[in-house]
Amino acid sequence: MLSSDTARIGIIRRAKYPQIPPIIRYRDVRGPICTFLSDMNRNLNPLVAAEEMFRQRMTDPAESALRQDDARQSIEVLNALQRMRNQLAPFEFVLAPTEQARLELAGVEISVRADLLVLASNRGVNQTGAAVLRMTQSDADSEPARTRRRDIGLYVATLARLHADQNLPSDRQISNRLCMSIDVQHGELFQAPEANTRRMNDLENACRFIAALWPTLQP
Repeated sequence: MLSSDTARIGIIRRAKYPQIPPIIRYRDVRGPICTFLSDMNRNLNPLVAAEEMFRQRMTDPAESALRQDDARQSIEVLNALQRMRNQLAPFEFVLAPTEQARLELAGVEISVRADLLVLASNRGVNQTGAAVLRMTQSDADSEPARTRRRDIGLYVATLARLHADQNLPSDRQISNRLCMSIDVQHGELFQAPEANTRRMNDLENACRFIAALWPTLQP
């Protein structure tokens, strides 16, 4: 969404011809975070146990350098999440379904997955939404970097709203403010704006671009 035309082509080509990564970053930290946030008492035990596991992995000579580095980064994620406790305290989270269909938009399947469902009641109306955990390694703190993170966060929150509409059926009313992107390392929470038509159109147009370009791409 925020890349140049040349960079977009490279991104789409890598999606069509993916290389298998040596490890999936942050895979083992999502579970403890979801367990912690979905507990109304926010008991720290899952985070403490996860940190101890990662510390053992960091110093285990049998682990690869990549796995050790991932363990270090995962501890940083756990610490960053605890700094967000007050920011996340007003929300009631529950575990999202294990099986979730992919979001389909303008002929493109988008691999977006809700880590948690978000519940609330507003004036007697039961509401729901979807939360996506984002874990990024960028530590840039310039104004352009902050603006870019905000734009990405709002687009991801918008995708969460579209995903909830299409793939997370509920008898509750879906609320934009409960569809969110949680940028853990940067301690930022982005909620889908109420006036979201432009971002939805942007995403749909991007998918049309992908669908048109896809058959023409060579390795």
